[in-house]
Order: sequence, then structure tokens, then C-alpha cells
Amino acid sequence: MLSSGLPPVLLVLSVLELSWCLSDEEKKIILDEHNKYRSQVSPPAKAMMKMTWDKELEADAQKHAEKCKWSQNGGPGRLNLFATPSTLDVKLAIEQWNAERKFYDLTTSTCVPTQTCENYVQVVWAETTRIGCGSSYCEIIDGTETENVHLLVCNYYRPSNIKKKKPYWDGPSCVMCPMDTVCVNNLCEEQETNSDQTSVDLPKGGAPSTCLGLSLFLLPSAILVGLLL
Repeated sequence: MLSSGLPPVLLVLSVLELSWCLSDEEKKIILDEHNKYRSQVSPPAKAMMKMTWDKELEADAQKHAEKCKWSQNGGPGRLNLFATPSTLDVKLAIEQWNAERKFYDLTTSTCVPTQTCENYVQVVWAETTRIGCGSSYCEIIDGTETENVHLLVCNYYRPSNIKKKKPYWDGPSCVMCPMDTVCVNNLCEEQETNSDQTSVDLPKGGAPSTCLGLSLFLLPSAILVGLLL
């Protein structure tokens, strides 16, 4: 029996939307949390770029999330993955990725054995300027024994590579920012952005979201199911 008070059709459509798409508010939280942790690195960074949202990276991340695979996608960017059996909390996801810093030694660029540091390294990779994320509900995640979880996938460019160098050079904040940037809150912020791909605040423009395509594809079925309820 339905107990939400919503008409059946609206209830089904709401479930579909919540299952597949990040809201604009969630995207903004993801972007803001990344830049917050990047601005707070300790020791400070000589040139930590401020990240902006990229719709093409978002579309790639969404496609990967819908495949329900716990792996990299082989593309030009790098993926951070987070899975939870409860309602997806994007702020908690970024917090947990950043929490890996306690296992990472910036001086030696090494991680404590048996621990994971790759997600943290990507969060604070100084040269990364763009991010895009997607989410999906997965009955099972390929590559793990995890079942019935919400999967968050974030795609970054430029990607990190912890095997070759430090994620950032430590020293006074912003002393090595590129010439076409200004220092804002310990981050090197580009003075001009490509409005077709990125936005400092809410994502706009760029590649179409696969969430929208999925919702439109499932719309007739959702209405039919709703009418039968």
C-alpha cells in the first residue's frame, strides 16, 4: 500500500529521478567540498588550482555509474568511487575520500601499506582543474560482492598519478600560481572559464546529461506502472 500521499504516477517518476540523477544542489556540494579541502591542505600548496564543473566529465561519470562497475573506465580522466547502502550523501563521500590523508606521507609520496590513498591524492591533485560526477542505484557492483547500493562516480581531469610525483608542491599558498590566474582562498582561480563546459557554481551547458535521456526513455513505462498501482 502506498503511504507517501503522492499520486502513483508522480511517485514512480520521483523514484526514477532519485535513483539515477544527481541534483544541481548535490553537484554544487561536490564541487564546493572538493575546493574546500583543496584550499585547506596542510602543509599549504604553492599552486593548487580551483576546480570547476565539466559536463562532459559528468556525462562520462554517469555512464560509468550506470554500468555498476568498480573500476577505472580507461578514459583520459581518473575516477573516484563511493558506494553506500543508505541514501547517497555526497558530502560524506568527499569527506571519506579526503580522510585518506591520514595514511598518506606527502614527503615520500607514499601510502601506509594495506591502506588506500588514491582517492585523497586525486582530491588534492594540484593540476586537476575539472570535475564531473554521476550516480546510480546498483543491485550488484561488478568487481565486488557489494549489492543494493547507491554508487557515486567522480571523473577528474587532469588525472592524478601518485606513482610519479607529489600531488602538490608544499610552500606558501599561491606563490606559483599560473600567470592567467588569481589567488582566491588559497586556490589559483582561472580569470576566464569556458561557459560551454564549466561553471564555478551550478553546472550549466555542455554535454547533455544521460540522466535526462534515461528519464525520457522510461517515462511511458513509468506512467503505465503508475496507472496500474
